Amino acid sequence: MSLKARLGWLIAIVLTAMLAVNVAIMIGHAGPRVRAEAESIEHLSHELVETALASVQETKNPIPSLRRLFDSLRNLRHIEIEILPNDDTAPNFDSQLRSEIKNGVPDWFVSLVAPAPKVDIIPARVGDVQYGNIAIIFNPVDELAEIWSDLLWLGAISLAVTLLMLALVLALLRRTLAPFDSLGRGLARLEAGETAVRLDLRGASEFRDISQKLNSLASTLDRVQEENHSLIERLFAVQDSERRDIARDLHDEAGPCLFSIRAGAATLAAAASGNFPDRDLLQRSCANIDAAGQALQTLLRRMLERLRPPAMSELGLETALRGLVASWSDGRADVRLSLRIAHDLSCLDERSALTAYRVVQEALTNIFRHSSAANAEARLEFVEAPPELAGAAEALRVVVEDDGVGLPEEHRFGLGLIGMSERVHTLGGVMRMERRPEGGTRIEVLLPLPEVEELPEAEEREGDDL
Repeated sequence: MSLKARLGWLIAIVLTAMLAVNVAIMIGHAGPRVRAEAESIEHLSHELVETALASVQETKNPIPSLRRLFDSLRNLRHIEIEILPNDDTAPNFDSQLRSEIKNGVPDWFVSLVAPAPKVDIIPARVGDVQYGNIAIIFNPVDELAEIWSDLLWLGAISLAVTLLMLALVLALLRRTLAPFDSLGRGLARLEAGETAVRLDLRGASEFRDISQKLNSLASTLDRVQEENHSLIERLFAVQDSERRDIARDLHDEAGPCLFSIRAGAATLAAAASGNFPDRDLLQRSCANIDAAGQALQTLLRRMLERLRPPAMSELGLETALRGLVASWSDGRADVRLSLRIAHDLSCLDERSALTAYRVVQEALTNIFRHSSAANAEARLEFVEAPPELAGAAEALRVVVEDDGVGLPEEHRFGLGLIGMSERVHTLGGVMRMERRPEGGTRIEVLLPLPEVEELPEAEEREGDDL
């Protein structure tokens, strides 16, 4: 059963109960009302009879006077007065009165409200002579009929008012709960993947608040969807860039090496086919082939390190970073590069370690390609997590900085920095990139480490200036 139906039934039951209580109260008051009226009429009738008897005490034949008096009293409500002979017994008026009472009045109401018919007998004595008996009969027919009529009238009014109130409450309830329908349709559209859902802020404050939150949720989902599309495009662009770089390296470096090897092999074959091989030619060819093989091996090692550093899984993050720094220093002696690691990094999980390696790798790549720096430094250490890393106790801090030309005024992230930023954000980290006051660029990355309980301290180990 829906909430609207439940509330409607609850309100209907409450109003019906109120109507039943009102009717019960009216019926409960009817009995005391009839009994009070009976006691009052009984007392009045006794006074009338006693007064009449007192007025005819000096009369020789009081019967005609009494009859005339009592005939004039027949118009009294709820009472009948009869004069009975001495030898006549008190009549049984119960069945007669009951039949009169039930005329138009339900039996259950008579049983609840009407008192038992009562007949009082007063001797009609004048002096020493008794001329018969005076019967005073209480008849509540008129009173019960009036009470029943009033009860029907009040009950009808109460029923009409109850039905009117029920109709008004149900209409108000339907209008009040109308925003539920729009909320349901909005949620269904969100479930179907529509993010352009916006609800009108109407109804009670609770509905307006829920509608506002649903609109905010739809806006957030819309923004997240756009960010996901943008991220997917960036990932495709990064993949395409990596493929182009690999293809360029294979074409520009591996191609000449392979050509040199084939040329050397052809030279060796030609020299070996003669009767008197040229010893110097053979040595030069072997040297060329060896140099080409070494160059090809270096290229493959560099490409493998770009895809996944082999030293990472075997020797750990620190060894992989020192190897990375050594490889850059060997190729670019014009830049003085140093690596500082303040703590033991072996406690890092694989994802955090790989992300830290990629951050240093991409930062150094940008330094050697674009910064024109003379000095560069990379630092790794464990620090207390800042407020931006909610839920983390400690964090890995990676800082790479140089003294080069620094960031341009309108700097835009390239694919490498975009990939670095996405890696960091995936782990819930924070990345900052800024221009140093003394010149150059500074990149700082904080990676959360919620499960690190104890950070092993060590003396600051500074890599050789390579």
